[in-house]
Amino acid sequence: MKHAIILAAAMATALSATAARAATQADAAAALAAALAAEARAGQLRNQWLPTEAALKTAKAEMAAGHFDAAVTAAQRAEALAHRSVAQAREQDRAWTAAVIR
Repeated sequence: MKHAIILAAAMATALSATAARAATQADAAAALAAALAAEARAGQLRNQWLPTEAALKTAKAEMAAGHFDAAVTAAQRAEALAHRSVAQAREQDRAWTAAVIR
């Protein structure tokens, strides 16, 4: 729960910062790179979520169409989802260890 609150606050800050001005292609590329990096970490833990993949696909499509604000928003959503999937994988690993290995 604590992670969700921190994540929500970080996303709100990031979204308000990008809402102040129109996103550029560089902004969209940076957001997409961050999302892809987070998704790669989730992949290393074998815990990639389908909604993350959908958000990445949307971000790429919006960027290709020149809609950089929408691309940044979708990429930030994908990054947040990827971070949550990483947190879930780590939490489940600890829970499994605590439940099975005694």
